[in-house]
Formats: sequence, structure tokens, C-alpha cells
Amino acid sequence: MTVRSVASLKDAAGALARDGRTEVVLCNIGAQMGLNDALCAAVRDAVSSCLPVPLVIISDRDDGGMIVESLRLGVRGYIVPSLGLGVMLEAIRLVAAGGTFVPATSLQSLFAPVPGGIAVPQTPPPSVSGPATDRIGGLTPREMAVLTCMREGKSNKLIAYMLGMCENTAKAHVRNVLKKLGATNRTEAAFMAHAYLSRGAALESNQP
Repeated sequence: MTVRSVASLKDAAGALARDGRTEVVLCNIGAQMGLNDALCAAVRDAVSSCLPVPLVIISDRDDGGMIVESLRLGVRGYIVPSLGLGVMLEAIRLVAAGGTFVPATSLQSLFAPVPGGIAVPQTPPPSVSGPATDRIGGLTPREMAVLTCMREGKSNKLIAYMLGMCENTAKAHVRNVLKKLGATNRTEAAFMAHAYLSRGAALESNQP
């Protein structure tokens, strides 16, 4: 990656106007406690000025509320340094490829049960059938989650992070998905999933 530093979001917009080769704009807001009115306005203006180049926020705060607000403003990625350099680079590449990245741990905090509240189960009880998309090619819900990540172009390392598993486990799930769908590669598997979702009918595996 080639990185060019500028002093502000306004300067970033000006640089984009002069150089059309930029793929992602990164804005480091440090340890800001929240997105105040001035910062929200600056981010909103930057998103509008930088389009179609995506804007990614780098923040020291792993805060679900700030992430939701950032996405509402049009930000395409929210990265915290605690992810580690490898995952951060993969996240930037994902956004550059057209995806959106947020730390899974931050979003999970939004759904944490509160005292006296009712926790919403993440998976349906055994007596309740899952959605039809869980049955594409006989995939399990976990494999469906992996397939969704594959459709978004995520690498095995990023799939592992997003789904809370080790990279070897992610690789194994990817292999199982390809085998069950009868796909020869990730692109073909993503195409098959897209075709299924487009027609709203069960996708049959190519395997006999």
C-alpha cells in the first residue's frame, strides 16, 4: 500500500480531486469519546466530497454506538488498532474492494442483555426451523455465515476474525462450503449463492 498523509478531511477531499488513483480515505479520530456535532458534520461532508472513494474511520474506542453512528453518516469502515496490523490491512483491502468492515466485538456489545431485560437468542430454538438461506446446498448456519463472508470477498483471516474462530477452522469451513455446493472455487460458490438469493429458491448442490 502507498499511504499519503494530509492534515484534514478537507485536505483529503482536495487531494482526491487532484489524484484519481486513491482507493480509500482513512481518518484517525484517536480517542474521541464520541462523534460530536462538529465531527459528524466533517465526516458527512467528507463522505460526500470523497465519493466514490470510501471513507474509513480509525478510532481508539471500540464502541458499538460510535460504529452505528459512523455507518449512518456513510462511513464504510471502522477500525480499532487492537485488531492488529494484519486484520487492519485486510479490512482496508475489503473496503477498497467494495465491502464494509466493522469489529464484530463492538457490534456484539449492542446486543448484550441488560439487567432485567430479555436477551434475544442468536440462534433459533431446536423446534424452530431456520430461514431457507440456511439450507443452501445443505449448508449449516455456520457454513452459511462463512459463505456470506465469501460473497463479500473476505479472506480466510478476516472470516476467522468476523466469526470468532481460528484461521484453520475458517479454511475448513470454506472447503466444506465448496464441497457441498460442488463449486471449484470461491468465486463460483459466491455466484451460486447470489443466484439462489436472486431467485428465492433452494439451491441444489452439483454433487450427485
